[in-house]
Amino acid sequence: MQKLPEPAPKNLAQRVGALLRSPYTCRQATYDLRRLKRKELIAKVPHTNRYQLTNLGRRVAVLFTKTYGRILAPGLSALDPHLLEELVTPNPFSTSWRCFERALDDFMHAQLVAA
Repeated sequence: MQKLPEPAPKNLAQRVGALLRSPYTCRQATYDLRRLKRKELIAKVPHTNRYQLTNLGRRVAVLFTKTYGRILAPGLSALDPHLLEELVTPNPFSTSWRCFERALDDFMHAQLVAA
């Protein structure tokens, strides 16, 4: 398997800056990574410059994603009917994710009932 080169902090800061559409420095990236690590949302992969999500980090990410999709976007669209259409309409990925969640919830419920 081919090993991919590790991204330089400068490249990471440029990519995040492009996503945020504002300047984002290496210093800010270091600060953000340190805080996420301290809150145990990410963990450093030993002997590399990489990080990975912890179980808690995954749960928090799912919580924020669900909160946005189920509460924030519909609430904002109710308050302002002139919002961009892409913010209001669910995309195919979110629809698939909800189907997956329902199937997983049904499976877990069936397992708990059987136990």
